[in-house]
Amino acid sequence: MVILNVKLDNIFGFRDFEINFSYPKKIVNSMIPEEHLPGRPNFRYKKAVILMGANASGKTTLGKALFLIFEYLSKKQYSGIMSALGSDHANASFSVDFVVDDNMLYRVEGISDTRAVLFNTYSAEIQKNDSYEKTAARLQPAYAADVMSRLQYRFAYPDVAATVTASELDQNHLLRVMKAVLGTLDPTLQDIAIAKDLKDSMIIRRKNEEIIIQDGKLLNREALSHGTVEGVDIALFLAAIMQKNGRFYYCDEHFSFIQSDIEKRIFGIMLEHLGDYDQLIFTTHNMDMLDLNLPKHSYAFLRKKPDGNGEYKISAAYASDYLKRNTDSIRCAVENDVFSSLPDDSLLDQLDRGELE
Repeated sequence: MVILNVKLDNIFGFRDFEINFSYPKKIVNSMIPEEHLPGRPNFRYKKAVILMGANASGKTTLGKALFLIFEYLSKKQYSGIMSALGSDHANASFSVDFVVDDNMLYRVEGISDTRAVLFNTYSAEIQKNDSYEKTAARLQPAYAADVMSRLQYRFAYPDVAATVTASELDQNHLLRVMKAVLGTLDPTLQDIAIAKDLKDSMIIRRKNEEIIIQDGKLLNREALSHGTVEGVDIALFLAAIMQKNGRFYYCDEHFSFIQSDIEKRIFGIMLEHLGDYDQLIFTTHNMDMLDLNLPKHSYAFLRKKPDGNGEYKISAAYASDYLKRNTDSIRCAVENDVFSSLPDDSLLDQLDRGELE
């Protein structure tokens, strides 16, 4: 499943928000090969996006909004999407353009009233030489209920259970990934085995201690460091990508307690295993991720700024819109706040000068 464009209005904190995941120009010798649909070289999409921004800029909330929309469309989970609506339900709306696993572009537009969310669907066939923009211009109303049941997605957040469960994965494959990830984060955790008496469970043995992971959840979290606890969810997510268990992946700040080099290495493995119709959105605060040899279009930034009416508006900026030369440094651009994505620390300046009452 590939997302091309998202619009949100009065969904969580988003008002008149839009973010796009297509790109116009083919990149020569890109580190990410085949960033286009199979057999459709002009239908280009960002296969991996590193999404950055200050705290409270909307990175986690964007993922949650998408998750609730997908849950509503594919599983008719009504309560979740209603909880995401703003105070004025009648003015809430969303629009998502996506491709599932065929040569069709779909658009779902949802509009809420005070009691329900009504949605319309559109589709257009993607011709051999079409771009996303050319196909989108031909979208026509269409019945697409069968498509909704084929949506495949995986989300992972540090504060909620991942949408990947261990029971969905091959246990031997997951065991290998767990050993690699947890053993890297903590060398004392290399003795991991599938439990014989517990369903969908693994046991980590360390000296005289047993640590149980049941269906991907640690039963005694206090026995491990914060980074290693994060590592369990990371291993689940990584195993899903490597096993092609899902299509659209949203990994939200799962490396807060993990060394920068390890984050970059695991991201690289995720990137290496993305297949056709796969897409990864990876949110992070790690500035070292800016040094990866990725196309500039792979970097997007969320910023939250006053709108002049006493409210704050979230918007997206793309590195490729600002930096045109191959020699332009994304890190330097971020450090100089070219994308207006750094936090406003003026209050700290006032505090430091003793001016804040």
